Amino acid sequence: MDRRFPPTRLLTVLTGAVVAALIAGGIAVAATGRDSGHDHADHAHLDTASGLLVTTRSDLRMCVEAGPRSDAPDSVRTVLLTALDRARQAPGWSGAYGRFGYDPATAVHLGCPAPALPERYDRTVLAGPGLTDDPSAYRVWVYVLDDPTADRVLGPDRPAGAGTAELMREAGNLFPVSTALLVRQSRFADPTALAQDLREALGLEPRAPDQIG
Repeated sequence: MDRRFPPTRLLTVLTGAVVAALIAGGIAVAATGRDSGHDHADHAHLDTASGLLVTTRSDLRMCVEAGPRSDAPDSVRTVLLTALDRARQAPGWSGAYGRFGYDPATAVHLGCPAPALPERYDRTVLAGPGLTDDPSAYRVWVYVLDDPTADRVLGPDRPAGAGTAELMREAGNLFPVSTALLVRQSRFADPTALAQDLREALGLEPRAPDQIG
């Protein structure tokens, strides 16, 4: 297993605060997802040496819920791929994702399999299916919010926020294995700003304290 990207950094940068809050707070996420409690040879397992976080993913993929912007799929895909290209310039990219395939043709999927928005954003926010023993192919779930929705969910002064889309149980603990990125339309339209959000969502940079999901 490739250890070039320290396991503790991946979990600390991306998911540490969420794991602690979920475990300490005893949030009942089981009802939001699937957890059979069984283990099979082909079952997904946590992989802390990989930016993809689970053994069943072989390349970086993201899904995006674009709301009213979904009528312009090429524009949505282009903006997200442009921001991802800039995010890939982060020093940690090679260690976390460099050994995996990256194909622009498949990296962005329009529409997430279980779209769900929280009522409001906080440090333990869940946006997506929640607890699962079968994580999706999508490492990042992007939700593009119009201003009224962003004001309601994120708050009027927050341009973006990251939390958890999927969690998996491993060795009796819960670990976030997919990030939910909630972002205003105006922020999404700025590839430079969006690249910063993606770097944080991908675990390539630590978030500012008020941005930790």
